[in-house]
Amino acid sequence: MKILAALVLQLALLSSLQAGPRQARQQQRLDRQQEKQAQNRPNQRRAIVQDAVLYFYIQQFQDSGEVSHETFAKMRPFLEQFVQSRFEISQRRTRVLNVLRQTIERNGSEEELKRLVREFDSADADFQANQEKFFSNVDPMLNARQQARLRVLQIEADTRLRTYLNALQNPNPQRQNQGQATTP
Repeated sequence: MKILAALVLQLALLSSLQAGPRQARQQQRLDRQQEKQAQNRPNQRRAIVQDAVLYFYIQQFQDSGEVSHETFAKMRPFLEQFVQSRFEISQRRTRVLNVLRQTIERNGSEEELKRLVREFDSADADFQANQEKFFSNVDPMLNARQQARLRVLQIEADTRLRTYLNALQNPNPQRQNQGQATTP
């Protein structure tokens, strides 16, 4: 009887020892899956925002009534490329701006600052070149009035998008300002 109890105890101990590594492996797999999902979240969010911006531009251009559906169908691939490139350039510009700020704060070298300024200026130039490319691609499809209206719509859309994004990022700007004013 004692031998049987000892054997059952040993088997229970062995199975719990084997379950430990198995559980650890399962936990590691789960952790890796969660890491992958976390890494993909910014890309998914960016894709969602990019699609929303594209939809916003499409809505603005179609609601204007300045461009026929047939003409807009020809313009749409250029608009999609414009928005996609704009996001890529904007992401690069923001990254360089953040590194530039950090480098200034930690008193980075002159060479490092010059390189970052060149990268920042390059992103700004690419931003402008992307816009010019978009206009040069769609202008041949439009008359002078439509070209002018397109530029006005693009500026208005950018302004609205900035307003929406600021509202999303700072939902209570007055409270934040009041809190800053009362803080010593």
